Amino acid sequence: MRSWSLTSRLVGGVLAVVMGCLVLLDAGLVGFTRFEVTERLDNSLQEVSERLQSVITLLPHTPQRSDIAWLPGVGPRTLAYQIMAADGRMILRSQNAPERVFVNDPQTGFADSARFRVYVAPATSQGYRVLVGEPLFHRRAAVRRAILLSIGPTLFLLPVMWFLIRWIIRRGMRRWSSCRPPCKVAAAAISALSPLSTCRSSWPPSRTRPIPCWPGWKLR
Repeated sequence: MRSWSLTSRLVGGVLAVVMGCLVLLDAGLVGFTRFEVTERLDNSLQEVSERLQSVITLLPHTPQRSDIAWLPGVGPRTLAYQIMAADGRMILRSQNAPERVFVNDPQTGFADSARFRVYVAPATSQGYRVLVGEPLFHRRAAVRRAILLSIGPTLFLLPVMWFLIRWIIRRGMRRWSSCRPPCKVAAAAISALSPLSTCRSSWPPSRTRPIPCWPGWKLR
């Protein structure tokens, strides 16, 4: 099994810690972005319903049959609306709204149907109730796009951070690598200072034995 070098271990450890912090940061960004986008889109539904309420109150009398408002430029992403009378009949709807009511039991507030995120406005003095719906696929696409824009920079910075961490650690380890031969000498010197062995078979130690005298040598 191949053993990792000290530099590889440092790079892997630092990168794991940084990636863990980035994952936590991205999770927080995803939750915050989803909440903000959802709140803004819901506010848009509420604002459109209030505008429709101010227009529908100008009707002199309640229409007897359902009608469709045909508007140019209406597509699958456009908001749809329905207007109901006090007796529960649908008196007006946009061309992209379904023929049936968005929700079976309209109550004031937000509700979800199979295809729309719906806001039901409070009933007016004449009893009219406005329902505004946003296609769910458009809302999901908007939330997904906002999340990608929020965490995209961190995903792009991952390889850059890996390169910078690797470069900084390798640069810092150069001095340690150049110091290894002197360190080996120092380790050998320290081992030479170890206590002398007391074993009789090896006594006296080689480094304490007398130096042999050659013929002709004289001690002064």
